[in-house]
Amino acid sequence: MSNSKPGQYYHDIDGARSVLMFLSVALHAGTVYAPARPWITGNVDRHEFFDWVIFGLHLFITPTFFFVGGFFAVMLLSRRTFGGFLWNRFLRTVIPLVSIAVTLNMAEHYLRWVDNSGNSGLANWLASGDFAQVWASGEWALHLWFLVSLVPMFILAAIVHAALPANSGVRCLTVRLSDGIASLLGKSWAFALFLLALAGANTLNFAVASQVPGAYDLIAPGFQSWYKLVSEFPFFVLGVLAALSPSLLDRLRQWRSWMPYAALIAFAWQPYAFPEHGFAQGMAMLFTNQLAMWVLVLFILQFFHRYFSAGGPRTAWLADCALSMYLFHHCLIYIYGRMLVSLDWPIALEFMLLTLAAAFTVIALHELVVRRFAAIRLLFNGKTDIAAVRKRPGFWTSFATVRS
Repeated sequence: MSNSKPGQYYHDIDGARSVLMFLSVALHAGTVYAPARPWITGNVDRHEFFDWVIFGLHLFITPTFFFVGGFFAVMLLSRRTFGGFLWNRFLRTVIPLVSIAVTLNMAEHYLRWVDNSGNSGLANWLASGDFAQVWASGEWALHLWFLVSLVPMFILAAIVHAALPANSGVRCLTVRLSDGIASLLGKSWAFALFLLALAGANTLNFAVASQVPGAYDLIAPGFQSWYKLVSEFPFFVLGVLAALSPSLLDRLRQWRSWMPYAALIAFAWQPYAFPEHGFAQGMAMLFTNQLAMWVLVLFILQFFHRYFSAGGPRTAWLADCALSMYLFHHCLIYIYGRMLVSLDWPIALEFMLLTLAAAFTVIALHELVVRRFAAIRLLFNGKTDIAAVRKRPGFWTSFATVRS
């Protein structure tokens, strides 16, 4: 399914995913102090700056995850059987999702229940309607909603791969179409038009999804709505096309001198559509919002391709720790955020301490537990390579030693 070279490793794309998972710690730490998130801990010391931070980071972190998910899905399908791919995704996605959902996510929901209701006692919470609502509403997933969305996308990718042989007309047409798009993107003006087209496709995707009957209702108890499920699908699709067409991938990652400025404007402006907007203004803001997302996502790809393509032990360690960081940090942010509520420290200092405390706690957990115990690595990282990972450089060796 992929035209990549056998054994080729994309350090830049994996590095982008890893760094963004670490950046998610700052995003969720910002919610503790963002006025737009008043239900996050009982902290009343808040500042609009953190609204700006979290809404800006939301523009590109999760969309980039979906692009990377589509890209590496094709990579895996080109090297594994249908069953092998699904088993790999089950290990790497479903098992960690379930493991965190029933442990740290439930611990966080319990703490939120105690903080909001003033009640205590785990048995009381488990017997309450609030506990049942957590599971029925889909809130059990918390920050891991994107993994829930990725699972059906992986299944769809596997089905399409199995249904379309390598020499099928549809697959060949898709590759030719992707190569044709790539041939048009050499000029900066053509790439700019491509960004506009991508934003238009996203806007159309939202418009169509909103017309599906019950689009905003949960597809099934505890799952997601149709609207939520397909909201990031275009990013997954472009990741698939980039994996099918190396020439398209090269064009997407091609450094363009104006993109940093476009990304800076997109992040600073942060266009969003709000309910108070009329239809015309709302659609215009939705289009602009999606354009900002595409600018930031593709800038991230270009930036990491330009500066982080070499790989090395640091990149390898980041890639190995990335899932641990994403899975574990959310509950730690809440726990440490609760501890800071009673302190009257400068808000910037609290934010930095909260971010660093959560990040280094996860690093310690990854180094001392996830990398050392096979059962924990399987449950919380979805990997069975414990013997091999013990031989690889750890955090200190990777970052604190001087390499010749």
